[in-house]
Amino acid sequence: MSLTFSLKKIIRPLGSAVLGLSLLSAASSVQAQSKPLIRVLVGFPAGAGTDQLARIYANFLSNKLDANVVVENRPGAGGLLAAQALAASKDNNQTLLFGVDHQFVMLPLITKNPGFDVKKDMIPIARIANFYTCLAVPASSSAQTLQDYIDSTKKDINQGNYGVPAIGSQAHFVGYVLAGHYKTTMTPVPYRGAAPAITDLIGAQIPSAIVPCDALVEHRKSGKIRVLAMVSEKRYSQMPDVPTFIENGVKMPTDAFQAVYASINFNPELLKKITQATEEIFNDPETTQKVAATYMEPDYASPQQLAEIVEINTKFWGQQVKKSNFQLQ
Repeated sequence: MSLTFSLKKIIRPLGSAVLGLSLLSAASSVQAQSKPLIRVLVGFPAGAGTDQLARIYANFLSNKLDANVVVENRPGAGGLLAAQALAASKDNNQTLLFGVDHQFVMLPLITKNPGFDVKKDMIPIARIANFYTCLAVPASSSAQTLQDYIDSTKKDINQGNYGVPAIGSQAHFVGYVLAGHYKTTMTPVPYRGAAPAITDLIGAQIPSAIVPCDALVEHRKSGKIRVLAMVSEKRYSQMPDVPTFIENGVKMPTDAFQAVYASINFNPELLKKITQATEEIFNDPETTQKVAATYMEPDYASPQQLAEIVEINTKFWGQQVKKSNFQLQ
């Protein structure tokens, strides 16, 4: 009798506790389901510079909008697969693309059938950061200046071989512009990304490379490479002693950037919130410091400004692609 009574006294509270936990779990599940789910596509592998920035962005957006923001890596073809995935997104979806200028400017120019149209399939949200393109040589190179390097290409055609992160990239055509300006011969040597090109540069397997400056900062500090010039309107804060191509008399667009675009079919109400939240990143010191820690420079551009930047870049680089008769195979 007393045993039965004791068990009832124990079981009833336990039952109430289990019921309470079940209700709490159900409430949490409902709350999670009520949060908007936003996908952020990245066209490069996890750990790459664009991926790092995309995750900083996703974390900020998640906290600001109380949303579930998921980064999805779709590497391949220089970011083409991710751009195509955004264009293929269905009606009223919630998919973003965090990408680089190569995807929004160069791919439509060099690819016969890219499978997307930036103006028709994408909505600009903001530029998040600028990064710069540098011409570098191995530490063992005799070239101390850009002019030294150019002179070496005129003496030995092999000195004009320069590594680039991808065929048809902006870096590829920076070399094309340089060769035309100085009336010399320069030949792009394509790699699968900047990292392997930099590895060969450090080992003096190639005489030069044109790659993102942020990827060279630490190697320059350790004396493994020498940076001769960069594509920028002003000198890069991490390399204040390195002149720009403009200072050397070579003019070309300087807007290499990381930016966010939305699918043309994005949920309109949520898109307004995201656009506003993205602008507010630049009032948040903690987040901007995280961006700066990647050696890229936080630099906001509004949707309209971003569209104009892409238009200007597309016009200039389109002329270079046409003059060179280049077509990605």
